[in-house]
Amino acid sequence: MAAVADGLGGMQSGNHAAQIAVDTIRKATNELLGRMSGNSGDVRRFVTETYQLANDAIQSFAEAHAQAGAVGTTLVTLVASGSGYLIINSGDSRSYRVDRAGVKQITRDHTTADALLRNGLMRPEDYASSPLRNHLTRCLGPKEDCEPEIFPDNDFGSIDGDCTFLLCSDGFYSKLSNEDLAQLDGSSLHLDSILEKLAAEALQRGSADNLSAIAVRFESE
Repeated sequence: MAAVADGLGGMQSGNHAAQIAVDTIRKATNELLGRMSGNSGDVRRFVTETYQLANDAIQSFAEAHAQAGAVGTTLVTLVASGSGYLIINSGDSRSYRVDRAGVKQITRDHTTADALLRNGLMRPEDYASSPLRNHLTRCLGPKEDCEPEIFPDNDFGSIDGDCTFLLCSDGFYSKLSNEDLAQLDGSSLHLDSILEKLAAEALQRGSADNLSAIAVRFESE
């Protein structure tokens, strides 16, 4: 179980929203992992309910501090047990899978720019500089329903062979390429060392946002 939450910088109390989201996921860890031995539909329902609980808790915090509708966070979560996994996402924090086949982005960014790009209404070359990259269409906190997206679409994903899952905030990935992230596969360095190296590179390239990242490596026996 791993999760990354990135409080929304354009709103108030983003750090509190992120902490509430992570605490809610942490409390549900044992239950979620236990359900991974069942069918994926049951796990999907439970994890959607867990995200909604986090959303409701953030809203309660905001109302108690006279900040209703103005507190929010992203949340991306990896749940894995045995050879199965699910990724749950709300916002523009991302999950990648890194293995011998390369680097694959699993999640979709819940932003206006990403929606325009996917619908052919924005040119790929305009995406990186678009201010709409920061306009979230989904997250936890500001709205009554958070509507998390779950990957893969239907059944559990399969962990077959050596691979690494990366969960990270936009401040981490926005200045890094797939070639950079490929360092997470098969390196003799400890994962923390690689993440520290990548974070330093992102800062050197001009990242001015929070940098949060977790890497989880699975190795075949």
